[in-house]
Amino acid sequence: MRTFWQSPVIPTLRTDPARNERRTWLAALLVAGASGIQVAAGFAFGSVALIANGAHSGAHLATLAVAGAAYRVTRWNADNPRLAHGAGRIGDLAAFANAVLLALAAFGLAVESLTRLIRPEPTAYPAALYAAAGGLALNLLCMALLKPPAADRNSDADYNLSAAHLHVSADAAVSALTLAGLAAAWRLGWSWADPLAALCGAALIAHFATSILKRAGAALLDIRQTPALEAEILGRLEAAGLQPLEVRAWRLGPGRNAVSVKLGVPDPGAADQVRRTLVDLPGVSRISLDLS
Repeated sequence: MRTFWQSPVIPTLRTDPARNERRTWLAALLVAGASGIQVAAGFAFGSVALIANGAHSGAHLATLAVAGAAYRVTRWNADNPRLAHGAGRIGDLAAFANAVLLALAAFGLAVESLTRLIRPEPTAYPAALYAAAGGLALNLLCMALLKPPAADRNSDADYNLSAAHLHVSADAAVSALTLAGLAAAWRLGWSWADPLAALCGAALIAHFATSILKRAGAALLDIRQTPALEAEILGRLEAAGLQPLEVRAWRLGPGRNAVSVKLGVPDPGAADQVRRTLVDLPGVSRISLDLS
């Protein structure tokens, strides 16, 4: 016999989704300004790394818009009965999509950098350095706006916010590498340093994209990511005198988890006992019980 019930959720989120949404839109406005400045300066001064950095910032504008829209769509569908497990995974889906875009940006940046390594072009280094420094300062501001709080478990993390933060972090890293490449090319005459810096930035962006793809993909595929939560549930059930054969927990969204419990005793009264045992467990929003 299998039974289901919804549990009253004890929130485990450390931030307000509305706050995250406001900060995401503000960061999008700042990134839009940075992107326009860097692209214009790159074409004016002949810096491929600056052009690539500005184009990458422009891609961030789209991804930040997706992240901001995900918060709004989640709020609109909070009580949508067609979503069997709630709207929490909308943010995870947005994070996965943004990670894919980030990976594509890394690929495009790598191709352009290799092209300029083979066929270098003249660059107005001093002016390009000033523009890159301004872009870096703006990216650092966006990083501070979007910095996610520490989470005790993977299920507590807001992957949508994490993806947005990694996007601007990648942009800041590329800006720093751009500064180093431009300075080396200007002071030491290393014309290859500028595109090489961009190539290193592409590798770093790819690393960030892989990190979010793994975490958000695991959430979308219901991969078990909370062994500590499962161990706590198992301990509670055993302390209550029950005989759990299997306990599984998986993420439904930030701070929300589903739990499946399989008991070895086919006693219908065990359902109420399990409910009383787990009803106050933080972050558990849905429990299914299998009495074999």
